[in-house]
Amino acid sequence: MIVHGAQFELFRAHSHDMLRPLSLLALGTLVPAASAQVFYGSDGSLVDNWRLDVATGLSGGPEFTGVFVSGLADEDAAQVYYIATGASLSTAQYGAGSAATLLGITTYLGVNRPLTGLAAQGGVLYGTHNSGLEGLFAIDVVTLTTMLTYTFPDQEIALEGVDFDPATGLLYGANDGGAYVDPTGAWGRGIVTLDLGQTPVLERLVFPYPAGRTDIDGLAFDPAGIVYLIEDEASPLNRLDVATGVYDPNPPLNAATGVAVFSAGTYTTGGPVTLGTSYCTAAVNSTGGTASMAATGSAVTAANSVTLTADGLPNNAFGFFLTSRTQGFIANPGGSQGNLCLSGSIGRYVGPGQIKNSGTTGSISLALNLSQQPTPTGFIAVQAGDTWNFTAWYRDAVAGAATSNFANGLSVAFQ
Repeated sequence: MIVHGAQFELFRAHSHDMLRPLSLLALGTLVPAASAQVFYGSDGSLVDNWRLDVATGLSGGPEFTGVFVSGLADEDAAQVYYIATGASLSTAQYGAGSAATLLGITTYLGVNRPLTGLAAQGGVLYGTHNSGLEGLFAIDVVTLTTMLTYTFPDQEIALEGVDFDPATGLLYGANDGGAYVDPTGAWGRGIVTLDLGQTPVLERLVFPYPAGRTDIDGLAFDPAGIVYLIEDEASPLNRLDVATGVYDPNPPLNAATGVAVFSAGTYTTGGPVTLGTSYCTAAVNSTGGTASMAATGSAVTAANSVTLTADGLPNNAFGFFLTSRTQGFIANPGGSQGNLCLSGSIGRYVGPGQIKNSGTTGSISLALNLSQQPTPTGFIAVQAGDTWNFTAWYRDAVAGAATSNFANGLSVAFQ
């Protein structure tokens, strides 16, 4: 058993020591992404990405932070965005304001492979490469190696933004190559489709770009049959009805404030998925209720996308999260008012910025780094097949006397 009275004193000391830096942090929970929206961005800055509400035509953002965008895809099953920045591949969980996490460098035959377009379908992430050997590559998101699945027959193509039509399986792409000729003889800039279900792959130039547009690096496909074309500057987000071949005469505007080199987009229908199973009973705190644990994101370890939240805390209370492989039930450990729902070797999230304050919401949240899971003897990486349990430990008061309390337990099985 790791937690005892001395650790309760340590908790109080940490809380006191962290008062000053915590006053500089933005507190509260992540806001889930609204459903059915187009997400787009550019490599202009680390926050140049936005979500377009397709109903109102208004953009807001950033959707995630910490990474430049040259390629963008989403995977509803894993509840993450994949972001390409040259040969770097990152992920960010669904939810406005989430922080991107670098997965590493994509390679092909042992050499770094920059990717300019990303698209996901059926659990497979694809990327396009537009210099040298141009083609479509399947990406292993664990090893970051890529496999060439299709070579473009005309290397004059410049297929950058790509996205799948989930109904037909067609991959739509924005081609900037003015000298490109498709296998049927159609040529020029425009929207190209790839039917990967055909042998050989059926590649067609199907629609021209809007008049006067020559540099379109991003594309998102709305399952309603609308293609969004995304540039790297303040410009219309041109949208094409694929059934009629007609562009919207009054498209919404790109929120970009400057000119960048690359842009990207994707269409997302989902929001954060709730993870884990609750267990154990929390004790009533000074609010008259109990604190409860929740987790959102992806249970896929490679996605590295899990956010813990504890709700129902007293306002302006300091707290942090605990984790263990072992569930338990220990009443009033170290003189606490609460019930500890963990046992065994218990790790504490008390690194820089990890001790949180509940502010006026009575809630604290923490985005986990699954490669840095705390244990009493150091950090370890969460592995597929692991089950980890979580709770939150927070300051409380009873009749004016300082004490502490705990949330219930939450068990998450990782894949």
